[in-house]
Amino acid sequence: MKKSLFIGLMTLLAGCASNQLTTDSQSVEQPADESEFASLWTLTKRVNPQYPISAARDGLSGCVNLAFVVNSEGRAAEQKVTDSFPRGVFDKKAIEALKRWRWKPTAANPDNQPARSTVQLDFMVQYSKNISDAEQHCNIKIPSF
Repeated sequence: MKKSLFIGLMTLLAGCASNQLTTDSQSVEQPADESEFASLWTLTKRVNPQYPISAARDGLSGCVNLAFVVNSEGRAAEQKVTDSFPRGVFDKKAIEALKRWRWKPTAANPDNQPARSTVQLDFMVQYSKNISDAEQHCNIKIPSF
């Protein structure tokens, strides 16, 4: 009985938390460029994504492009994959990492104004089977190890 009540309460709280993220960023305008975003927020914690075991085993390299909002609490909200290569392979790990990033407002942003931004996270493995395709699609150079 207690377990059912606890699970129901946690589900309700999780729903409330996700609604807050949407509310914080509904009226967020897209900054003109990276420098405008940087004038509002400074990255204080960056967490590198974990490499999916299946991708490492298969020798795959690639990238994930994400669009997101830094909300008034300095957390990434509304994460959305805008492009990935190979499609779907690295998406989950990229989003998990981005959710752990933290920003602090700059002196020019005393009201913690939310802002939109984008980032590309690259995934590289030694002896990649898809090195040429990954380099071309992700616009990166994978070093030879």
